[in-house]
Amino acid sequence: MSLPKSWLPAATMTRVILHWTGGAHVASILDRQHYHLIVEGDGNVVRGDLAILANQAPIRGNYAAHTLGCNSGSIGVSLASMAGAKVNPWNPGSHPTTAEQWAAGAEIVAELCQRYAIPVTPETVLSHAEVQETLGIRQRGKWDIARLAFDPSVFGARVVGDRFRRDVQAALDGARNRATVEPKGKAKAPDANAMELAAIVTAPVLNLRKTEDGAIVGKLPRGTRLAVLDHDRGWSEVRTPAGVLGFVASKYLTLDA
Repeated sequence: MSLPKSWLPAATMTRVILHWTGGAHVASILDRQHYHLIVEGDGNVVRGDLAILANQAPIRGNYAAHTLGCNSGSIGVSLASMAGAKVNPWNPGSHPTTAEQWAAGAEIVAELCQRYAIPVTPETVLSHAEVQETLGIRQRGKWDIARLAFDPSVFGARVVGDRFRRDVQAALDGARNRATVEPKGKAKAPDANAMELAAIVTAPVLNLRKTEDGAIVGKLPRGTRLAVLDHDRGWSEVRTPAGVLGFVASKYLTLDA
């Protein structure tokens, strides 16, 4: 997975904190206000309203308030899931975290660690449920993520956190291994399409607009494959198979592996 460059501004960040939203499998307006990146139930990634740079220390002005007393220098990543979940007796609720979300989350955090030179340690890559015990910053009974709905045999904040860190490190190692097998020789010019995401239209018919929420310039049927050039505040700038540029509502797209 490769996030758009505009989602990864230059900043000095020290840690990534993993959450679940406590809601449905689709990112809500409230989710976008509190987290930098949200992974939906099918693995689709949504950008939050506040840029990562907003949480660079020292924080000035508005920022993504995802973790009590631990927002400065912290990137907030959340899995859209676990509405109505209860810890005891264990009940994953109506929208349990999916394996697709978990895997996408690990890949995203690996990319964040690489971009911001964050080592994968219990102090720098951790879940909200680990913050109080590991960093000594008191939280309000948060237990995300101390259970895995898709694997009930794994439970406990540190156990789940260790598994996530292993998955993040594996994603990092995989990216590094791919880099080392590139043939040596004359350096190639960067591919303009390298940072683009591929997405599939999920709506029966999706309006292609000239600008965000602007005039309709075309109709895209379900299954149309689009190149996503950028993504912000619920809108994606796309290029159609015919090369037409425009904007579509992001909620009607799913990332194509």
